Amino acid sequence: MVYDVIIIGAGAAGLFAAANLPSDRKVMILERNDRPGIKLLMTGASQCNITNIENIKTFIKRYNNPAVARKVLYNFNNIMLMEYFEGLGLKLIVREDGKVFPASLKSKDVLDVLIREIQKKNHQLNCNESAADIKWQESIGLFSVVTDKQKYTAKKVMVATGGQSYPKSGSDGSFIGILTKVGVKTNNFEPALTSVKVAQYRFKDLSGTSLSGVRLSTKRDIRTVIKTTGDLLFTHDSFSGPVILNSSRNINNHDKMIFDFIPQCDEKSLFDGITRQVSNNPRKEIKTTIEESVPIPKRMTEVLLEITAIDKKKKSSEVSKKDIQRFIRNCKHYEVTVMSRQGFENAMVSSGGISNEEINFDNMTWLKNKNLIFIGEVIDIDGETGGYNLQFAFSSAKKAVSGLLFD
Repeated sequence: MVYDVIIIGAGAAGLFAAANLPSDRKVMILERNDRPGIKLLMTGASQCNITNIENIKTFIKRYNNPAVARKVLYNFNNIMLMEYFEGLGLKLIVREDGKVFPASLKSKDVLDVLIREIQKKNHQLNCNESAADIKWQESIGLFSVVTDKQKYTAKKVMVATGGQSYPKSGSDGSFIGILTKVGVKTNNFEPALTSVKVAQYRFKDLSGTSLSGVRLSTKRDIRTVIKTTGDLLFTHDSFSGPVILNSSRNINNHDKMIFDFIPQCDEKSLFDGITRQVSNNPRKEIKTTIEESVPIPKRMTEVLLEITAIDKKKKSSEVSKKDIQRFIRNCKHYEVTVMSRQGFENAMVSSGGISNEEINFDNMTWLKNKNLIFIGEVIDIDGETGGYNLQFAFSSAKKAVSGLLFD
């Protein structure tokens, strides 16, 4: 049998492509795991943040390569994606931050919709079967795809093998080696959207606590390389949350990160507020005085007092103005040295993959052979957290399918 399309990888992009290919095409999906969509099930803390309702003109600026994002997303944008899923009976909800989820908040419902479409169109899904090699047979104009079980023949091969993040999901980047042998130019995978470890991390006791609207500046030597604002999450051993995740691809070892935990307050107003409380209640513990004066979580007050070397049980009147100023400085200019970014096992996505120079983004095909197609995270493009990476996976799959249908 000669397949019209063999899709390698049953992740978000591969499944979406198969769901959109018509039933009159002979389609087979190869998946190395024992079931499809493992990484899709993990996304958004298993709630599956499929996209964002942000205006598409701003949307594309969320990627490391907005020009490529524009070519792919303008043909099948976030609103079209929402209409597609709702048309298949999947109810969606939009959170206040613009993130779009299935109404059930269960990623399984997104996967089930796609599998149902694939089954309805009688496409073949082979799990527990890993592609080991692909070869273009010039004489007959067909691809041979060799797996660990047998050999197949196809008119087109669509590569949807993902990046290298969460390697336990099967997305370990190993297929890049096969593409390199074929002659495809690739860039090394790097962790992206990942937390950052720092020297002398002092916030272990705040694990799970988050702060909104934190201002982050990152310096390299004497130059500021990042200035951004967003939500910060403390983990047991690192800084995380959107303000870190979205900056992580540009953070290097030994960079200095400076946090303003409460940018909505200036130092003078904080100092005046604390000293006024001290004057009004001199016998009150400094911890309580700070809690009533500074808009940070109570648990964080204790940590910052410890960092400032102020006994939390001291009477407010016993704490010097100089110590109060040092405490405020730790609230407004807390500086740490980057040790490392977390690795692929913690990264939401990876940067790197197939070089953009290799791809015709009009139809997602390889410029050297239009019968080889690339979609999803295997391409060297990555976006911020908030539904942007899944949107690219779906949009690139849709564009590839449109290219196939008009080929």
